[in-house]
Amino acid sequence: MMMKQMFSILIPVLLGVGFCFTACNKSVHPLDKPSAGKLSNTLSNVAAQSVAANPNYQLIWADEFNATGSFDNNSWSYCPRNGASWGTYLTSTPDYAYLDGQNLVVKMDNAVIPGDNVPYHSGGIQSMNKVNFRYGKLEVRAKMKEGQGSWPAIWLMPEPAFQYAGWPGCGEIDLMEHVNFANSVKHRTHRLNGNLPNVSSQYVKNDYNLYTLEWTPDDVKMFVNGAHRFTYSRVAGGGWQQWPFDVPFYIILNQSGGVGWPGPITNSHLPFYMYVDYVRLYKLSVATNGGFESGSLSPWDAWPSSGSTAGVVSNNAHSGTHAVRLQGGEASVEQTITGLTPNTTYIVGAYAKLANTGGGVCVGVKNYGGSTIDNTVTNVAYEMKQVTFTTGATNTSATIYFYKNGVSNTAYADDFYLEKQ
Repeated sequence: MMMKQMFSILIPVLLGVGFCFTACNKSVHPLDKPSAGKLSNTLSNVAAQSVAANPNYQLIWADEFNATGSFDNNSWSYCPRNGASWGTYLTSTPDYAYLDGQNLVVKMDNAVIPGDNVPYHSGGIQSMNKVNFRYGKLEVRAKMKEGQGSWPAIWLMPEPAFQYAGWPGCGEIDLMEHVNFANSVKHRTHRLNGNLPNVSSQYVKNDYNLYTLEWTPDDVKMFVNGAHRFTYSRVAGGGWQQWPFDVPFYIILNQSGGVGWPGPITNSHLPFYMYVDYVRLYKLSVATNGGFESGSLSPWDAWPSSGSTAGVVSNNAHSGTHAVRLQGGEASVEQTITGLTPNTTYIVGAYAKLANTGGGVCVGVKNYGGSTIDNTVTNVAYEMKQVTFTTGATNTSATIYFYKNGVSNTAYADDFYLEKQ
């Protein structure tokens, strides 16, 4: 989305600030959601098939937006107003980014706000400094209300913002943009050595569509309702100027308009809305049963094998319905993964938490050809723990683990993955 880079330059996001407000009393939306459930049958099948096509895709994080009022401040913050076209009218209040019980709603209108003398106000949220990822599969199901001057978008920017250069050298991934009454949505990537033209995709007007990003070390691919629409590939020797897409990116969901690409707003078409049903993030894992949804530990091994206090439970899950629990004395669960490539970098990731504050719990990797590496769990709420390692010159396996020492505490973990970098 042209000139979006300015959001990270102009106004930093303040972390750790909570937004507490009651449910917004909104009128009926001009685009009512089907009452039959979160997914229509068609899109439910598309989502299921897209994951089933590669069973190694494992859900590691999602926001279903099923609450009312505030969005989850552990995952999102408001997009701050900035000098870029898309950010001209951004407004950080719950009137413009809120949950309606089934969706995230980002809105744009021409309401008068005392002390904020701009002709329009618009909403957006971003996961900067809270949720980011490098490689994997992102699914966003959304619909928008069309109108002259409307510009909703689903897109990603790098974190840190200037790993390689300022915009566009830092990179940008535009999963979906729509303007006015266009019969298509647009996809594009930005980088230093020239930008591809927007690629247009058909979509279902005035209804929910599933927008999917599949990102590997070699390709950025985009899909609409399961149909492959866009690919940008890494070129050997192209350097960061051609491929800045090897650092973590975070997610932006916004409803903008009136400046830049869509042109002026026709006020009678206001308000504009984008409704986001869910955001789901998957990792392409070579580990198995990383989410413990089978209800059993296999192929993980519990240690000590006799009298171990490690096992799968049907509560305290990060996603799905199951997690692994360590309690009592010293215990761990381990999975040895074979078929890895020597001299290759991998990331082990998992979500983990403690029942009570204290230490002695970690996520780690060993037996890969180097020293044991781990990341300590310290929080009583789930947080991502990652470990990066490189296999030895002749090593084709590694053992990932979740370990608790003899301190009396209970620990949970979920959504493990091992991913090639």
